[in-house]
Parts: sequence; C-alpha cells; structure tokens
Amino acid sequence: MPIFYAVKHVFRSWKIFLALLIGIILASTFFAGIDIKANVTAKQALDQQLRNIYVDMQASISNVYSLNLTRLLAIRDTVLNVAGIADVEIISRISWIPIKISGKNNSVGDYVKIAAIANNSLVYDGWLNKPLEGIGENETYVPENTSLASELEIDDIIQLNFSIAISYDKAISIPLNLTVKGFAQLDEKASAIASGYQYWLMPFPGVIEPPKATADFLLLISWEKTMQKIFEAIGKLNAFNVPIETYVLIFLERDVLINPWDIGTSINNIEVIKNSVENKISTDLGYVYVNNNLEWPLRSFQMISVSIRFMFTIVSLPIFFMAWYMGTTVSDVSFNLRRREIGLLLTKGFSRGQILRTFLTETFLIGCVGGILGVFLGFLLNPLFTQFSMDALFNPYLISPFTIIFTVIFGVIIALLSTYSSAKKASQLPTVDALKEYLPMETEKPYKKRWPWVALIFGAYKIAVFIAGINMTAVLTRIMFGGGNFILILLVGIFMFIDMILNYIGPLLFFWGFTKLFIQGSLEFQELTAKAAKFLGDLGVLATKNVRRNSARSAAIAFLIALIVGYSVQVVGQLASEQDYAVRTIYYQVGADIAVSVPNTDDASNIPNIIIANVSEHVQNATIQYTTWASTIVSGITLKIVEPHSWLKTAYYESEWFSGNDVTTAFDLMASDKNTIILERSIAKSFNLTIEQDIRVDFGAITKRLRIVGFFGPDPEQQQSMLGDVISISARYWSYISMELYEEVSSQVGGAKTLFLKLKGGVDGKMVAENIRNLELDECYVESFAERLEASQTDIITMGMLDVQRLGIVFAVLAASVGTALVSTVSMKERSREATIMSVKGLSYKQLIIMFLTENLALVLFSVILGLFVGFVIVYGNISASNAMISELVKRRLVFPLDSTLMLTSCLTLIFAATILPIIIMCRRYVTKLERMVRLR
Repeated sequence: MPIFYAVKHVFRSWKIFLALLIGIILASTFFAGIDIKANVTAKQALDQQLRNIYVDMQASISNVYSLNLTRLLAIRDTVLNVAGIADVEIISRISWIPIKISGKNNSVGDYVKIAAIANNSLVYDGWLNKPLEGIGENETYVPENTSLASELEIDDIIQLNFSIAISYDKAISIPLNLTVKGFAQLDEKASAIASGYQYWLMPFPGVIEPPKATADFLLLISWEKTMQKIFEAIGKLNAFNVPIETYVLIFLERDVLINPWDIGTSINNIEVIKNSVENKISTDLGYVYVNNNLEWPLRSFQMISVSIRFMFTIVSLPIFFMAWYMGTTVSDVSFNLRRREIGLLLTKGFSRGQILRTFLTETFLIGCVGGILGVFLGFLLNPLFTQFSMDALFNPYLISPFTIIFTVIFGVIIALLSTYSSAKKASQLPTVDALKEYLPMETEKPYKKRWPWVALIFGAYKIAVFIAGINMTAVLTRIMFGGGNFILILLVGIFMFIDMILNYIGPLLFFWGFTKLFIQGSLEFQELTAKAAKFLGDLGVLATKNVRRNSARSAAIAFLIALIVGYSVQVVGQLASEQDYAVRTIYYQVGADIAVSVPNTDDASNIPNIIIANVSEHVQNATIQYTTWASTIVSGITLKIVEPHSWLKTAYYESEWFSGNDVTTAFDLMASDKNTIILERSIAKSFNLTIEQDIRVDFGAITKRLRIVGFFGPDPEQQQSMLGDVISISARYWSYISMELYEEVSSQVGGAKTLFLKLKGGVDGKMVAENIRNLELDECYVESFAERLEASQTDIITMGMLDVQRLGIVFAVLAASVGTALVSTVSMKERSREATIMSVKGLSYKQLIIMFLTENLALVLFSVILGLFVGFVIVYGNISASNAMISELVKRRLVFPLDSTLMLTSCLTLIFAATILPIIIMCRRYVTKLERMVRLR
C-alpha cells in the first residue's frame, strides 16, 4: 500500500517534488561529470606517458655468433605474424668503441656508440634529410647538433678497431674505417630508437622521469652493407666475447590492444603477445626474454586512475555537501506544505511507520529518476567536462556501466539523506497539528544553542587565524621541536590536528554557528531588517514579522547562500592567485620575454646585434646583463651588471624586491654614479649597513668602495623554516652594479652574458625564440617566457583538478540559485492564502512585491556580504600562510583579474535573480488569479 500510494502521489503532485528533483539532478550531473572528467584526465595522462615510449617491446639476442641477414629477416617475419604487432625492427649496436679521426686530434672523447639500422628501419621515418639510397657500405652519418658532429666534416675518416676475444687470454682486432657522408636531422623518436633510449623506460629506483633521448657520440651505419660484413668476419672466428648487441624492436597496434576504460584486459592482451613472441624467437635461438615496456606504465595508470577519482571527489565534497543541505531545506518546506495530507492519512488509518515508508519510497523514486537524468545530462554536457577534447566528445566509453550505477546510487543516497530527517519529523506530527491551517516549522521546545556556539567559536578562531595571516602549522611545529615536556608536545600535536581539520571545515562551522545564533536564535537580524525597512512603513514591519516567523528557514537559506558565495570566492581567488604566481615565477626564472645566453668571447661580441637586427620588428626594448662574482671582506658576492635605464625597460622585476629606495630611484642613482651598488639585503644585514654607507668590493686585483643606493632581496629575518631556523639565502640572490663600473674591472673578472628582449604587445614569443634559434648561433641558449608557460600547463592531473574546481563553482552557484529559487517558490506557494488575503484587503501587486522582496532580499544581501567577507579572508589567510613557508623572491598575492571578477559577478547575479524572479512570478499569479483562489479556498 505505501509503495502504491507513493508512486501515485509522485505523479499526482509532481510540482511539490520538482524542487527536490532538480537539486538531485544537479548533484547527480556533477557526480557523473566528475567521473567523466576523471576518465578523460586519466586517459590523457596515459596518452602523455605512452607518447614517450617509442618501443613497445624489445628482445635482446645474445647468440650473435651465427647471426646473418637472412636469419634476422626470418626472425622479423616470424614476429610480424603475431596478431597485434604493427612493425618489427632489427637493430645492432656496438657500445663505446674507441675511435680515431684520421688526420685530427680527438677533442670530443675517444669512444662512440655505433647503431646499425636496416633499410626498412623506422629511423628513416624520422630522418628529415635522409639519403635517397640509404647508408652505403663503410659509410656513416652523424646526428647533427651534437658534440661529435661539431668535430667532424664531410669525408672525414673514422678509424675503429673491434676487439674480439677468442679465448680467455687472447683477443684479436677487426679494423673498420667509416667515411662521414653527412649529418642526420633526427626527430625525437628516430633518435630514441637509434640510441637505445627505450632502456630508460623501465622503473629504475630513484629515476623520477626518463632522460631525453640523446644521440651524442652516435654513428649510424647500414646493417645490410656494413654490419653484415662484421658478422661474417666474426662468424669465421671461434669468438669468445663479441661487443655487439642485437635487438628485436617490436611496435604494437596500440589502438587495438589498449583500451583506457579496461586496463586489466589491455595488460592481459599485451602479455599474451609478449609470451607468443618469446616462444617464437626462443624456438630458433634458445631462450630469449622479451622486455615489455608498456606493462609498468599501464599498471601505474591503474593506480593513477583511482587516485585521480579520489582527488576529484575530495575537491568536489563541498559541492555534494551543498546539494545535501539544499535538499534538506527544500524538504522541510515541502513537507510543511503536506501537513493536511498527513493529517488525512492518519485519520484514514495509516500508521506513522507507513507514512514514513511512503515518504521514503517517494524519495527513493525521486533519487532514481534524478540519478538517471543526471547520467543523461552528464553525457550531454560531456564537452563541458572534457574541455571540448575532440577524442572525447560524446564518447560512449566515458559513460561506463559503473558510472551509471554509481550515479544512480549517489542520487538515491543524496535524496534519502536530504529528506529522512524531514520525513521522520513530518510523520510524527500529531493529527490535530497536521490538520491545522498554519503550523510554524520551528519546534516549540527551547532552542539549544550549545552546538552552534561551539561551531561559532571554532569557526571564528580559524577566521581570526586567516585574518592574521599566521601559518599555524609552522608555529605549532616550531613549538613541538623547540623542546618541552611530553604533555605539552602531546597537547600541541592534538591542537595541530584540530587546526588542520579546521582549515577545511572552519568556514562551514562559522557560517552555520553564525546563522543559527544570529538569525534563528536571536532577534538581532530581525531588528536590523526592521531598521533597514523602516522607510517602507507598515510594509517593512510586516516583512520583518514574516522573517521572524520563519527564522529557521531564513537561517537555512542564509547558511546555504553564505557558504556557496564564500566557497566561490575562495576557489576563484586561490585559482587566480596560483595562476598569477605561476606566471610571475616563470617570468622571474626567464628574466624577460626572451632571454638569450651569449658566449662572452671576442668572437661572439657581435651576436646580440645580429639577434636584434633579425627580430627588431618584434622587439620593444633590449638590454645586456652580465653575471659575475666578486668578494667582500668576509664572503663572496654575486653581481648582476646592467645598464640601469634599458634594464628597467626590458627585464622583469617587481618593486617589492627592492627596498631602501624605490627601484626607479635606486637605478637612477646608479646610472648617475658608477661607484654605487644595490646590495643584497642579507649581506647588508651581516655588515649592519644602511643606505648611503659604503662597502668594500674586491674585483680581483682591483678594489672599489661602493656607495649603497638600495637593497635587493627578502629580509633574512622573515625567511624561517618550519623548525624556526633562519634560512641561509646569502648565496641565492645578488647585487646590482652598473655597466660603466664593469668596464673598469672586466679585465679582472669574467662573467656570463645574457641578452634580454622585451617584445611588443601581441607578438608570439615562441615564434621569436624559434627565429633566433634558426640563426644557428654557436653556443647560444634561448629561453622564452611563452614556451615555458606552455610547458608548465602540460601536467594533465593538476590541470584536471583545476578544471574540476572551476566546474565545481559553476555547479555550486547553480545549486545555490536553484535552491534559493525553489525555496522561494515553495515558500510563496505555502503562503498563497496569506498573499490572497492581503490582496483582498487592498494590497496592490507592487506592494506585494515590495513586501516579499524586503523580506527576502535583506536576508540574501546579508548572506552574500558574509560569504564575500569570509571568502576573501580565507584566500588572504591561505596566501599569507603559503608565503610564510617560502624564501623565494616571487610570492603569492591576492589578485582578482577580470575573468575572476566576471565569474564572481555572474555568481552573485544568479543568486539575486533566483530570489527576485520567483517572487515576481508568484505575485503576478496571485493577483491575476485572485478570484479563483478565493473561490476554491
């Protein structure tokens, strides 16, 4: 009976359940979207990792004595017949063999590695200037832009001797002369295959990431025309030890074998191929082990995938909490509308248990429907969650059966958690009270303020810490390691644990305690509303009484809005701060838009002019900076030599890095007097020096007394570790002197030269950097801010978490807006008779709107201000705490750029619109349908 009634009532009274259903749909959509984003992020992380694996499998053939071209080609054909293999390559290498360049003294080293590649080698696919006829007999090609290539010329003869052991105590040499025929332009994959880079893909202990493929000291020769003859010569000897390694390189059909959504099966598929290859090769050559380079990345991907989901879920917990709280608020209002229905059911003989089960069954159905619709909307919003990734647009694999099942379960759980308390309370209503026309939502027993006060105290403590900008973890750690008895250390440890938890839930406790005590549990907010609405006369008094009558509901709405506004400000502010910090850190590391390290030699003295002449149309300013070293009485000193005026216009700096005088004044004084210095603050501190005092600096045999016109760097006393020790930074930063002074002492000191370029607005820094590289200037190293910034955004997991937080803001604001609109709509519906009576008594449509807007907007405005204040405080506190832990020049700062400001403005606009529109619409309905409402009532 309860199930039948529940289903019937859901369809009959769908408008009542619509409020809760929309909230469940939003939460379920975000839950499904998080799973989709986790799948996409994990797949992108896997693709990024697999892109660095150029050889999927490799087998080392140790029995090389009887190898020849025919036998190796037969092995290749045998392996190619295994299903799932795309290509197979045979390659031989001779590692670190001594060489001599005919007619020259070796200055690059005496050893090289030789790679013998076949005519069908994949190395040719990545060889941009490959020879049309391949590599000839006794010919070699050297990878260009390597140390070896710089010492060789076309037609040079490289002399080699293979040492072959024919017994334990006897060896013979096989001579080989190779003619240099050219310099090979190899891409990353070709260089990796030729040099054997794939060895590094195994998880060696201590290796965080594999080194870049290198082709230094590598010679390329032909397997068929040169290496085959070496094998033939070896075959005629009873060789004991042969310095040649031959490998079978195997390339798989990855698209067929690897399914990012089913890694377990993918690993099994690849393992089957590995076993099959081992069996086929071992049949001919004896046991041969095949190394699977894909196994470890795929297995690690399984763990990464789980961790990504976990991290995304943790980041999304505030959104799920808001969805639950919004559901409880809507449920309270909805069940209050159904009092008469409950009373009628009780009079018909329903037990309270049956009524509760009926309500829970309704909730279960709503949760199922909301979860299913959430999955559907998650699939439709796939482009939003996947950042419009072309390989993920509406990909059915992204919505796996697990996603569907867990999303529906999540919808049911959120629905039940949101309504259980309200349903239980509604089912326990006395029959007489249930049949009353009006019953306040608040219980009549005394309001308990103990827990709200506890929440407010803990929350206010954390807000105070944020305002003070104190890093409590660092402070408490210093106390713990500073000594003391065991009881003190234990108490500090417990307090540290509580403080760490309050970092996350402190604002929530503050909002909840504040709204409970000052909106629901006292008359202060009502009195404030009355004063604010005093100019409205009787309408303001009536609106104030309505707020007082529904104080519990008002507190719930205030808590929800304040929490979401605070969360939005916190996330937007922290994201903006981290992005600003990342950009400024890269600028600091590069030094300008473009930085070119130039050899400080007479031959390279004209290089800066050549660079500027070739990119002048893109450059706004340019300057030269030298870095050198000198000494004071007690220590060394790092110096940056600059031309003051051009450096200020070109290089990147922040005014906060300089003290004593402002940066412009300090550099102007240095330009007007060459015997001046902007001194590093730690050195000034150690000498107790102030502005306008002198310091002795020794430039080799030349001694100068330089007047201090400014300080550079952070204050050493403010740079402390978590243990309270002052961090030594004297060797990390530098002082500035003028170029004019450097010209006097340059004969005594060396120095590294850097050309800084400031580009014109809108110029592509990557393009300018590439143009400079194309000039092929010897020993010049080019760094570009644009390239470094792009490279910093390749961390798939970190960027995925940032995307989830941004999406979380959108869904949180939508949840807040929908929740506010639904509560307003249901509340207005609950008060339809009251509004009708007021209309009958003469209140116009405009007066009704003014009264209801006064009643609601005061609450929303107060909540928004509270949320904004706490949100800004949290961002400021987190930034201050982070800065207290670092000793870098670049520190985080509180910034809200235009895009962040627009996002917050949009959030607030939606929240206010969600309050105003339902009131206007419902008031219009009351006025236009007044006669029918009175007749039906």
